[in-house]
Amino acid sequence: MNELFLETQADQGLDGLIGPSASLQRLREKISRVAAAPRTTVLITGESGVGKEVVARAIHQRSARQLGPFVALNCAALTEGLLESELFGHEAGAFTGASSNGREGLFAAAQGGTLLLDEVGELAPQLQAKLLRVLQERSYRRVGGNVDYKTDVRVVACTNRDLPAMVEEGSFREDLYYRLNVLVLRVPNLRDRREDIIPIATHLRLLTEEEHDIKTEGFSSRAEAALKTHSWPGNVRELGNAIERACIESPDALIEPEHLGLCTPTENTETREPADADLNIKNMEERLIRRALQATGGNRSRSALLLGVNRATLYNKLRVYEIA
Repeated sequence: MNELFLETQADQGLDGLIGPSASLQRLREKISRVAAAPRTTVLITGESGVGKEVVARAIHQRSARQLGPFVALNCAALTEGLLESELFGHEAGAFTGASSNGREGLFAAAQGGTLLLDEVGELAPQLQAKLLRVLQERSYRRVGGNVDYKTDVRVVACTNRDLPAMVEEGSFREDLYYRLNVLVLRVPNLRDRREDIIPIATHLRLLTEEEHDIKTEGFSSRAEAALKTHSWPGNVRELGNAIERACIESPDALIEPEHLGLCTPTENTETREPADADLNIKNMEERLIRRALQATGGNRSRSALLLGVNRATLYNKLRVYEIA
């Protein structure tokens, strides 16, 4: 189950944003206001796994661009050269391996619709400058070309990074930040809207049962208590992984905390007085790394993002703590 596990369903609230919390209701209202300005750039912030792409899709679906394409790109998934070609396209023979016929990029593919740039804080400086030009002039050039192409695309950018801090340290352009920072939506952490946890968990359980053609008897009272008290550092993504695992491990039975990999509130070691070993920084670091890997299903790149470190640092820590 990937990050897009909250799909649009009429009976689940606005565009799959599930839950009764006041913070989610405020987010829904802000999405409606933002959607009404279909040309304005939007910046969506929040921790990894909160559902920023779900919010971006909700903006698109509620806007006048809803009949146009919604195109998403993870800026951290490609090298700088490939990312530039992916965004803007390239002319024939522009670089080694380039198509002999040239190729349109995602700005062309998203024409009339919405282009989501996920993890925009990972853009290299050269690409930051080129994105700024597109936002300012609403035109771009293909790699290896000298022709300007007009674009009618709404750009929605997502990040879990602290962009103002990156501006201060010089790793993110200030002028681009202000261009992106026109309309800002912050998606709340799951731990800050606990009344939404059971409705989301129930929705995810039903989706998982349908996807895998299995049936459970739902959550036990112990499981619901554990779901509501867990801190969910990986947010909705972590919850989705836990639900999928639990459903597969408990077909035709009640889902218990053990299936979810959680403790009940009385068993939760986070509520007890910490022992001396718990206060050891290295022990805490190792536990956090293991929790991040569990939350992301072992995906090291996503775990590094969740922990707020680069991949090289994470790989070094994995060797230090002998984590396979």
